[in-house]
Amino acid sequence: MPISLNKVNAEAYAKVAAALEQNGKAAVEHATGTGKSCIAWQLIADHPQASFIWLVYGAARLTLRREDVRRYNDGVLPENLIFCDCGVLAEASAEEWVRLASRKPDYLIFDCYHEVTAACWAKSAQRLLRLCPEAKLLGLTVPNSTDQKCQAAAELFEGTVVSRMTVGEGMALGTLPVPSNYAAMLWPQEGQMNLLRARIKNLHLPAQTNALSAQYDEINWSVRQAENPIALMPRVLTDTQGRYLAIFESEDYLDEVQEQLEEFLRTVDPNAHFYRAECDCLRDAEAVKQFCTSTETGPKVLFCVNSPGVQQPIEGLAGAILVRETGEAGRFRQMLCRALVACGRKPIPVFDLTARFDGLGNGRVLQKECTTAMLRAGSEHPGFQQQKPMRQSYHLYCRLKKELEARWDAFYAAAAAVAAERGDLQLPYNYLTEDGLPLGRWLETQRQVRAGQKPGRLDADRIARLDKLNIGWKQRSELAWEKAFVSAQKYRDDHGDLLVPVRYRDRSGFALGEWIVYNRQRYVSGNLSRARIERLEGIGMVWNASTDLWEQSYAAAARYYLEHKDLEAPIKYVTPDGFALGVWLSSQRSAYKNGELTLEQVERLEAIGINWVNRNVRKWQENFEAAKRYAEQFGDLEVPSNYVTPDGILLGKWIARQRYAWQNPDNSSARVTPERKAQLDEIGMVWDKYDPWRERFELARKYRTEHGDLEIPLNYKTENGIWLGSWLYRQRQYRRTGDPRLGEVHRRELDELLKDEKPHKQSAAPSGKESLREKNWEHNFEEAARYAEEHGNLLVPSNYVTAGGFRLGVWMSNLRAARKTRPDSFQVTPEHVKRLDGIGMEWDARIAKWDLAYEHAAAYAKANGDLLPSATYRSEDGFGLGDWVRRMRMARAENDPKLTEDRIRRLDAIGMKW
Repeated sequence: MPISLNKVNAEAYAKVAAALEQNGKAAVEHATGTGKSCIAWQLIADHPQASFIWLVYGAARLTLRREDVRRYNDGVLPENLIFCDCGVLAEASAEEWVRLASRKPDYLIFDCYHEVTAACWAKSAQRLLRLCPEAKLLGLTVPNSTDQKCQAAAELFEGTVVSRMTVGEGMALGTLPVPSNYAAMLWPQEGQMNLLRARIKNLHLPAQTNALSAQYDEINWSVRQAENPIALMPRVLTDTQGRYLAIFESEDYLDEVQEQLEEFLRTVDPNAHFYRAECDCLRDAEAVKQFCTSTETGPKVLFCVNSPGVQQPIEGLAGAILVRETGEAGRFRQMLCRALVACGRKPIPVFDLTARFDGLGNGRVLQKECTTAMLRAGSEHPGFQQQKPMRQSYHLYCRLKKELEARWDAFYAAAAAVAAERGDLQLPYNYLTEDGLPLGRWLETQRQVRAGQKPGRLDADRIARLDKLNIGWKQRSELAWEKAFVSAQKYRDDHGDLLVPVRYRDRSGFALGEWIVYNRQRYVSGNLSRARIERLEGIGMVWNASTDLWEQSYAAAARYYLEHKDLEAPIKYVTPDGFALGVWLSSQRSAYKNGELTLEQVERLEAIGINWVNRNVRKWQENFEAAKRYAEQFGDLEVPSNYVTPDGILLGKWIARQRYAWQNPDNSSARVTPERKAQLDEIGMVWDKYDPWRERFELARKYRTEHGDLEIPLNYKTENGIWLGSWLYRQRQYRRTGDPRLGEVHRRELDELLKDEKPHKQSAAPSGKESLREKNWEHNFEEAARYAEEHGNLLVPSNYVTAGGFRLGVWMSNLRAARKTRPDSFQVTPEHVKRLDGIGMEWDARIAKWDLAYEHAAAYAKANGDLLPSATYRSEDGFGLGDWVRRMRMARAENDPKLTEDRIRRLDAIGMKW
């Protein structure tokens, strides 16, 4: 795929390649029509083994990119590239999303991302970014865009721009052609003149109105004396038989003034013919074909709307007409650049019809920028020639505008003085200052102008200045909403989203979390205005917070599926970034069972292979099927404890667990329901077969065979989870003391196993008191070892009592106290400490318990997106997390020294709200 980059784009590409390699992200801000898309095409050409997804917004821009394929690659889309329209992607099915993510793109290209709306970005680009977090990002946009519709898109590429080029710089460097001639006229004139008259009237200055009205009359006279367009237009658009492109700022404006413009152009040339193109690809429109092949006498004018579809060359264009509703400089530059591209990137005459006086200055500013850039580049090009038929009118307008702003500033100064004295600007309508200024009427006019109830001009800067004086634009409820919106913006800037916890308050004490919930409720009920919806979406509002958290979780599940080809994640599985995916998948299965998932959520989960049957249920069934096959093959279920099926199922261990669970339902984490028991009965299960003592005895004999002795550490655990060391220790104790828990048959077998062991050496016969004390300590140790074997730790609650009535919790506390305050105590001799360490003794239980509680809190935060459990919430293992979080907050409020700075930092890191 041969790509020819001009010098400017070649330099930009080199910077892009370096930034992507170093930072994984880069953006290019080049003016419309300068060929910045070639930079992305070069990236694709240089990485044929990489996968690309190219995102555009709108069918017109998608058509433009497909034209690029025709130009650069003979119409064949490279196999490593796929185009996506954000609008279409936002409505894609679950299967389509999975197919897209399965491409595992190495690069994502965001084409003109400033055009994407916030709502569309959230449903398309945001989802894709979550599914493809490792992809490198390239953004293409224009400099100083005033059309940025999505703050999240702008923030994604903030600080990553590696190359900027304005329209003037593009003309100076030869990337864009310079218009051969340019003229701008005010058209239509009546609306702008009426607006000027209203602005003078709104000042409410009878003593000065005459002077301002005189200036207005002077402008009005100058406009009427300006060169007649009937004479001017043929001097700019010189080809009386030529074909001209008329680009309208918007489709609504085209509908509004089309007939009026046709009438105006016929006064210039009665033989003019008009065509209107309505197509994403201008060149393919039927009207364009008629326009290009027409042989009628007179000029031919093609009407079209300003859109990416205009950026395709049309043969034989003699010039362009810009028809603008506003005087916005960015829109003027975009329309001009698209006209230059459509005319084949050659110098053409341009006639600019703008409905605003400010628009008359756009060409002048661009001409100055272009000239400055040319001088800087050492070019000898003189810049584009510009006719100035309304030069005097524009200068008179600028003078009046300055006068109006000066009068406005005088009123503002008076308002500031009153606000400083009163604290607000809630003045009576007829309020006069000491100098006689009708300040009350002026303030009311500012409110009406902003509300659109009166004609006039009030820009963002003036609104902000009046805001500082507490003007009170609206009703009290509306003012409160605006204040809350500012708080929401601040939260968005600080946290990167608007997922505000419901109990969150900002620094001033405002309940922002409740306000966000209130606005979501009004949105759902249809009672939130479109203006407020758009403003909130512009700062990243998520109308359904649980939906957004669900989207994040779903993205993690999809990534797991793409990597493992299934969703068989264990319940305890946590992703590399700390998300408890196993728990979330389990919750989705429960939600599905209870009918709590939407149809879309069900379809999307099924698209990535979820099995709605609980994983434990399915595992049990798989093991049962293995047992059934074993019974069919061998005729019984006499499965050795270490038997493993050819496909890796630990069948012996599973059969033993089923027996134990049925015989000891209170002590087993497994459950054998009557239905399961019936299934096992059908294939010949023998429930009293399992002998735990025999299994451990055989394991001990196997250990001696493998290791040559029976010096098994107390904390030794076999591969299938049996604490063999502590078991053998207890058997030796029973054998030595004659404990009846060791039956006669087992005693003889144990004597045979231990016959080669030397008798335990004792230095001296202990006294009766010492012998009893040692016996008691041994008994207590056995209970502790048994607890460690069953629970996996020795964090024994202080009120814990064994089945035999022994207060193990108290004994453990006494041991810790003894070691801390009486290290020479019999309870904590070096030998005793060593043996206790061997079964996992925690000598500082407070630290261990706090760390264990913190692990529960971290898991909850990952699974739920916050650390706001209810006061009665308990984790799956029964831990009272809600009460623990409450106590941590209380400890912070009371400056409890036990809650150290390190612990506070660790809690802050997982989202603790104090």
